[in-house]
Amino acid sequence: MLSIKQDLYVAVIFISLLVIVLGLVVVAAVINYKKKQEAYLHQLKLMKEDYDKQLMWSQIEMQEEAFAHLGQELHDDIGQLLSSTKLLINVTQRNLATVPDTLNTAEQTLSTAIHHLRALSKSFSRQWLDQFSLVENLRAEVERINTSRAIVVKFTHEMAELPLQAEPQIILFRIIQEAMQNCIKHARPQVIDISLRMDENTLILIIADDGAGFDKTSMSSIGMGIRNMQHRTQLLGGTIQWEVTTAGGTAVLIKLPVD
Repeated sequence: MLSIKQDLYVAVIFISLLVIVLGLVVVAAVINYKKKQEAYLHQLKLMKEDYDKQLMWSQIEMQEEAFAHLGQELHDDIGQLLSSTKLLINVTQRNLATVPDTLNTAEQTLSTAIHHLRALSKSFSRQWLDQFSLVENLRAEVERINTSRAIVVKFTHEMAELPLQAEPQIILFRIIQEAMQNCIKHARPQVIDISLRMDENTLILIIADDGAGFDKTSMSSIGMGIRNMQHRTQLLGGTIQWEVTTAGGTAVLIKLPVD
């Protein structure tokens, strides 16, 4: 009788251990399955992010190629026509005993237009892009806009050169150009203030204006310009947001991580 009880006790212990072991095996299998599933989903996420990034790079490369072609056309075609026109005006001025003020004004205006066109076509040049400096070229862009006297653009920065490669600087430059064009088109400001500074390992860019402002709830209807700015900022691994300033204008705040 005692032997039977001992055998039964041993059997119960054995079965209990077996159940525990099987339970542990099942738990381990479930944990392993979940880990593999998480790893799979993470891999899918990385692949999607990489695909989206490659797609955006391709779109930007296509845009830059289009810009380069446009710059070449501006320089070779429109630039040559304007230069020829200026030459004809100069010839006419030399042949006149008294040059009318209107003709002198036309010649000066044409010279300014040629200067602006050359600066614009240069900003689309591929050779110019390969040796790109955001600070230097943004200063030139600001000077070009300010010469029109229709609007005042201010640019302040803490560093002479940005700690970024040429391509990220080009992308950031295009974001700033898009922001200024949106501002001029929609807000009609008198002053645009651009500032660049570093905060530890973060590059902070602010583009503020004193224009009419905007409704943040209707941003999705503004169009391709806003989406381009968002996509380009995302490509750089940064964040972008729009805020209404205390003066009622608009401020675009961009933060980019810098290694």
